[in-house]
Amino acid sequence: MVKCDICGDKAENLFLGKIKGTYIKKDKKLKAVCSGCQRKLGNKLEENL
Repeated sequence: MVKCDICGDKAENLFLGKIKGTYIKKDKKLKAVCSGCQRKLGNKLEENL
């Protein structure tokens, strides 16, 4: 299970182990973001990481 780096909840896994959400690259590291945070924050995701 992968945890969201914004809210700390577990990101839901889909078929073949993919997460329901996305990864955002910041400071040469990948940050996991769940679909709920994507929907809530929109274009302001990088400010909240």
